[in-house]
Amino acid sequence: MNIIDRIRLGLDILMRGEKVLQATRVKGWDEGKPSYPEVDFKTMATQGYRKNELIFACVAKTANSASQIALKVYDKRTEQEIPDHPLRQLIKAPNSEMAEYDFWSANVIYEDLAGTAYWEKERSAAGRVVGLWPLRPDWIRPVKSSTEFISYYEYEIPGTNTKIPIAKEDVLVFKNFDPLNMYQGWPPAAVAARVGDVDNATTDFIKMFWERGGMPAGILTTKQHLQEAQVKAIRRRWDKRYGGSKNWLSPAVLDADATYQKTGSTFNEMGFEVLDERNEARICMVMDVPPILVGAVVGLKRSTYSNYAEARKAWWQDTLSAMFQHYDDTINARLVPDFGDNIYCKWDFSQVAAYQEEAEKLWLRYQAALTAGGITVNEFREGINLPRLRGGDVLLRTLNIYDVPVLEEGATKQVIEMIEGKLLGEGNRTEDENKIMKEMVTHLRKQKNRVIDEAEGEVLKG
Repeated sequence: MNIIDRIRLGLDILMRGEKVLQATRVKGWDEGKPSYPEVDFKTMATQGYRKNELIFACVAKTANSASQIALKVYDKRTEQEIPDHPLRQLIKAPNSEMAEYDFWSANVIYEDLAGTAYWEKERSAAGRVVGLWPLRPDWIRPVKSSTEFISYYEYEIPGTNTKIPIAKEDVLVFKNFDPLNMYQGWPPAAVAARVGDVDNATTDFIKMFWERGGMPAGILTTKQHLQEAQVKAIRRRWDKRYGGSKNWLSPAVLDADATYQKTGSTFNEMGFEVLDERNEARICMVMDVPPILVGAVVGLKRSTYSNYAEARKAWWQDTLSAMFQHYDDTINARLVPDFGDNIYCKWDFSQVAAYQEEAEKLWLRYQAALTAGGITVNEFREGINLPRLRGGDVLLRTLNIYDVPVLEEGATKQVIEMIEGKLLGEGNRTEDENKIMKEMVTHLRKQKNRVIDEAEGEVLKG
């Protein structure tokens, strides 16, 4: 930074009274300049998502997982769900063209292909957020600032020559962190691009082979001296007569002095099976999807129903839960404040198929702990993913269970007498025990009187 930049920055601070970022501040020549994405989103979409079968399957599989979950809104004070809260209604229908599943699915696709997903907050005349609209990640750019890191966002539709400024408060951003660029995210598809290109080239070669030739490439030789025009004519006739899958079974006819020499390799010689497995394993690794879940050959070779179920559960536990937690954190930090500070959002995973068996086991474990008096009602509810209840911080214990101290030698008779005294109504009871005992006595007396009245009535009738 030169002396002019330093003076300008100093005056800016004095005039606005703003704190300058020290470690992450931008250089003087970058002040107010947009940060352009390093990844070509259109290439990732056309060559990856739209062309490569495995990349599409991995991205779609991850995006489709959004159909099993719901982001719910809770009251911070009571811990109760608020199903009709405006934020919950916004998430259920972000805009006139999308539902909740569409919102999260699009978010996954944008992050996987661009590294960052941007949504514009639509506000009412009163300033309330009433809609969320997707923004093309390659058309929007954060504008750098030495005081605020990002001063605003700039949106430009190609061909319009119009840059639309959007306040940073009106942009909801989900980003895969890039250690080399804090302004932009880095997509998994970009990491898988090299292997994806190899896979695409392999598929293109096979497609061309089926369309253009019925045998490996080779050389036609003759003892005659051929002119260039004759060479082109022979090549054209050979391609027309024997090229293409429809002519694979047609026998070749050569002149007496002509021979055919194979120069290309067969599929077995080229090792397509090994190459496919390598490509599939690396693409699935980068996209973080188990191969067995997307039907990749490398996964199907070791496929059983139990393997599939375990892979699906591990995928939810190790990958998807972390991804959705990242989304939850972003919503709570960047969208919830627009609706007040007395609420928070939390995922409901109760409909996730991979968790059903585990949820049943978890329920039984927590139920046993609750019944034994080892945890409170609220601890039980939190453990099975239910909201806390007011007054739920209590233990459940039956009346025939008493706290008994560790006995010294010779004290057994004294403790037994104390327990018998409680059971017979003697000795000191706790306040709760006395209350329950009174209610039980009252209830039993009512039942006794009812039975006596009914019996006397039957006698009078008889």
